[in-house]
Amino acid sequence: MSATDAAGRAIGGLTPTWTFSPGDGEIGADGAFVAYRPGDYVVTAVGGSRSASTVVHVTEREVRRPVNVVGRLPRTKFPTSEVWLHPNGTVAYLGTHGGGDRVYAIDISDPANPRVVDSIVVNTRLVNDMQTTADGNYMVLTREGAADRKNGIVIADTHDPLHPKQIADFTEGLTGGVHSVYMYETPKYGRFVFATNDGTGAIDVIDLADPAHPKRAGSWRTNRPDAARYVHDLDIVDGLLYASYWNDGLVILDIGNGKWGGTPAKPVLVSQFKYNLDSLYREVEDVSGPGFARGTHTAWRQRDGKYVFIGDEVYLNGPVKGAKDAAAGRMYGTLQVIDVSDIEHPKSVAWYTPENGGVHNYWVVKDTLYMGAYDAGFHAFDISGELRGDLRAQNREIASLNTADMSGNTENHAFDWGVVVNPKDGLAYVNDFNNGLWIVRIQPKAKPVM
Repeated sequence: MSATDAAGRAIGGLTPTWTFSPGDGEIGADGAFVAYRPGDYVVTAVGGSRSASTVVHVTEREVRRPVNVVGRLPRTKFPTSEVWLHPNGTVAYLGTHGGGDRVYAIDISDPANPRVVDSIVVNTRLVNDMQTTADGNYMVLTREGAADRKNGIVIADTHDPLHPKQIADFTEGLTGGVHSVYMYETPKYGRFVFATNDGTGAIDVIDLADPAHPKRAGSWRTNRPDAARYVHDLDIVDGLLYASYWNDGLVILDIGNGKWGGTPAKPVLVSQFKYNLDSLYREVEDVSGPGFARGTHTAWRQRDGKYVFIGDEVYLNGPVKGAKDAAAGRMYGTLQVIDVSDIEHPKSVAWYTPENGGVHNYWVVKDTLYMGAYDAGFHAFDISGELRGDLRAQNREIASLNTADMSGNTENHAFDWGVVVNPKDGLAYVNDFNNGLWIVRIQPKAKPVM
């Protein structure tokens, strides 16, 4: 808003009061307005005895689109953990949970007929995460629950993508287990893997210049006792690492960007965004009692924008008494949109809370966010434009799919962990904990009938 005196000179320092009507939307202290429903809204600024108004006409977003299941690969022996796609776009890797000791190599050259060709079996009871190098020649996978208690990471040769072979492991200081990994490769520093350390809550850095002989390069951790510290997931963009630090919120580190002096071996803290998890999930305590598990679980830095999308993993404190199967409980969680245009002062500007289900892993391609929402299945959202306020109230959902299935490790109970979008064909590869892999296409918007 601008104001002038009687002589036409600009008046600075004004802090007007903003209002709007009708009341289905949100307006900030800066006057930025978002409507939750189509219609005409009157936005008014009041300064002292003066006021000014304007009418904002809001139309329907019209982003909803149909989905179809292109292919399906049920898994029954173990629950399914993470999915990752080889850079060639024709091979998928699918991890195993709950006693799982392998990663499946799946031929997806025909997405309608995915098939397991081989697997890499390692000493573990859980492979939560895996990621390939940019050239696709090597893969790093995590270990938790190894019989020898060494855990750490395994490095596999994937020159033949459908037949991965273990060539090394790295366990030094990682015996408590590794939950997530992220590759960082740069001409200046070389190739590194960043690993979340279950035992210490640190982010450990391993040099993979020679994949057959990995070596420790560095470490970073938040300032709290080991027993209270936990880091769940990592994302790296432009030399900045975005860590989902459970009780410590979102942590941003310079690991090679250079502006703050960080390197892979010596990360430097850029900023942190903490929030009150207990207050945010008071409903969960109301329905299941104190002691429920919750924390910052996932962070995704928008590649061509100013937002970081963070999500929380929230468990009930025990099952619903007298219930079983899908009725015994549900997940909770909220996705927050963090504006990092001023990266040293991140701020929350928007949110999405599922009506049912939780928030687990997601993938962003341009203006679409794809989400695994646990018991609420698969969802995709429009994240175009400026993001503010309650995204669910703004009808931004593009598509959804209930991933419950009678074929799987657990029957008729969706528990969608996440999704990876294949840049080769635009298909969403959806991993459901209870029943395996779904390959999904979001159909183009139908052309209007003339």
